[in-house]
Amino acid sequence: MFEDPLPTDPPDSATTRAPDSTSGATAAIATTRRVPRQRRSRETAERVLDAAEALLAEDGPAAITTTRIAARAGVAVGSVYAYFADKNAVAEAIALRHWQRFADLAAAAADAEEQDAAGRPLASVVDALAAGFRGQPAFLALWYGDLRTESMRAATRPIRDRVAGSVQRALRVHWSGADAARLEVVARTLVIAGDGLLREAFRADPQGDPVLLDETRTMLEAYAAAALG
Repeated sequence: MFEDPLPTDPPDSATTRAPDSTSGATAAIATTRRVPRQRRSRETAERVLDAAEALLAEDGPAAITTTRIAARAGVAVGSVYAYFADKNAVAEAIALRHWQRFADLAAAAADAEEQDAAGRPLASVVDALAAGFRGQPAFLALWYGDLRTESMRAATRPIRDRVAGSVQRALRVHWSGADAARLEVVARTLVIAGDGLLREAFRADPQGDPVLLDETRTMLEAYAAAALG
């Protein structure tokens, strides 16, 4: 829990939980307990998240306390509470930030596949996401620590659906005759399976266990080929 008592919401506070589909920063800030309208307020909320991410990367989930976040961000503890109701809210905003980045990576891989089919669309998506995992030590600390809650999973689910949409686009390049509904089901299944396999690969090795990553590519490609013919 946070080290400081939770104050009551300011009179003009409003709760907004649904992430948008723009940048990771926008989506994360959209989940704050009081959505910052002015640039200075947005910058403060971003600074709080940047500080929390740095602490996560350096010292793990135990470092996420209001006093440490506020000190690292150079703001008053009350400024943390103004935007984030509790420890889980900070963690959820960070998770949304990262999943937006991963969704952007998957979209870029699908774009590349549509422009120049590489022959291994799923391997391209897996490689893009694995590269994203490697570059985000704060996300790995969050995703494998005790801050990962059912609420966080629910909040990030719509963004994972965006990843599935990108996978579906990549699949369509190679199975253009497949039924759209079938492509959607296969893409969703691939994302669910791939998520679990990627998590295990990076649980075993912070850089991603190369054997597990290779098996992930093979397994997902085999399933797609069997499911789509």
